[in-house]
Amino acid sequence: MDIFCIKAVSLGDLEKVLISHDGTGPGSGWFLDKIVIKHKKGEEAQEVVFPCNRWLDEYQDDGKTERELTANKHGSSMKTFLKGKSCFPTIVFYTMVFAV
Repeated sequence: MDIFCIKAVSLGDLEKVLISHDGTGPGSGWFLDKIVIKHKKGEEAQEVVFPCNRWLDEYQDDGKTERELTANKHGSSMKTFLKGKSCFPTIVFYTMVFAV
């Protein structure tokens, strides 16, 4: 599993994200497990999970290279962290890359 972290400006409370790639180059497809966005709101830090569990590949799954993901606000997917955590806001991509 590859994990990519990107520091970004705060966009407030997100409900949806759109992720895609242009499909250029051999083996450009990849499997996206989820996107996790961590942000600080006041004294508390939150984590919002956007599950995907799909391929972004024109030759795998349904052939799409673009996905609109909705935040999973139920269960344990939205967590509040302890005060004092740093490195916010952060976008984390959990991907698995397979050779096909």
